[in-house]
Amino acid sequence: MIMINKFGQDSELYIKAKNINGRTCLEDYYFTAPYKIAKPFWDEKKGLMNIIIMSASAGIMEGDYYRTRLELGAGARVALHGQTYTKIHRMQEGQASQFNQFFIAKGAFLDYAPKPTIPYAGSSFQSVSECFLQSGSAFLYSDVFACGRVKRGERFAFREYKNCNKVYYQGDLIFLDHQVLMPSCQNLEGIGCFEGYTHQATLAFFYDNFDEQLLERLYDILKKTCDIEFGLTETKRFGLIVRILGSSADYLFKVLFDLKQEIYECV
Repeated sequence: MIMINKFGQDSELYIKAKNINGRTCLEDYYFTAPYKIAKPFWDEKKGLMNIIIMSASAGIMEGDYYRTRLELGAGARVALHGQTYTKIHRMQEGQASQFNQFFIAKGAFLDYAPKPTIPYAGSSFQSVSECFLQSGSAFLYSDVFACGRVKRGERFAFREYKNCNKVYYQGDLIFLDHQVLMPSCQNLEGIGCFEGYTHQATLAFFYDNFDEQLLERLYDILKKTCDIEFGLTETKRFGLIVRILGSSADYLFKVLFDLKQEIYECV
């Protein structure tokens, strides 16, 4: 996806990590404004290096184009987090976009967990993410999408929201999820869409050494959780996906956290 930024500058983030004697370390990184990354910190129990993506901007503005490239060497283990909620501001006529690429080498693991997304009234945003897996590598993705600033009366008042996720295994496309939300021509409050809920959570996990019992364990957690509707399924190759409807970003983020603790036992 190629976008022309009328403000003349794209925002880029590049991170490269490797495994040294069983510990993941930063090998190289580069960023342009408004991107920054905080000093990494380690979760010794999970063997993860945690990286928080920071931004000096108040949110995503018209014309913004964000580009991220992450490369994990063999055996590296990284959790990539957002610093705060992603606010997509009102736009006059144009749009904003982002493009993510994740390259995960043999035996490496990435947990990509951006903070919840809030599209303001009149906003238009497109996101494309590509993940390239090798033998024995794993990818965990989770996010929460809000219908808008509900307490300001902005329910599905954005112009457009598109989110496309692609996963490749040894060069073959094994998963494609393209969500297109356009309130002007879709009844997003209706049956088959949000059905009166205001928030949607998504979790996807891909690993070629997939635990067949994991789906049942995740289902047991979800069926005990109040005030949500959910669906989960195994994908055709090496993965599963969960979608949850609810009424609070913080609540759904907590549900995702509980599911992820179960998944961490598998990788």
